[in-house]
Amino acid sequence: MKNTAAFNDGGEGDVAGLVREVQGRVGALADLLRGLDEEVVEGADATGAVVARVSGAGRLLGLTIDPRAMRDLDHGAMSAAIVGAIGAARGETGERLAKAMEEFAGSPPHGDPLAPYVQALLREE
Repeated sequence: MKNTAAFNDGGEGDVAGLVREVQGRVGALADLLRGLDEEVVEGADATGAVVARVSGAGRLLGLTIDPRAMRDLDHGAMSAAIVGAIGAARGETGERLAKAMEEFAGSPPHGDPLAPYVQALLREE
């Protein structure tokens, strides 16, 4: 990110190059989110009797319920098991997203790269 660094250091930089770099980062972020959305994540309730599958965006794709749970759990306990399994799967998607965003961000430049130029413009008025 040569142009971003130049602006951050207060030097002259290529604005068109800076825009291209930003567009590249936005495209990379869109690709990252699209890739996460295509993943399938599983989570189980505390007993392991119910397993939920969700997309990387958290959409429910399916449930697997152990036949014994169908026999042994009443409707309230079954509901709690299903909610627990879906919550576990969605929690895992959140953890994956947080890790991916942390890796994506790496060491982003601090501050606004155009701030010195905006300040100079404001002083001229």
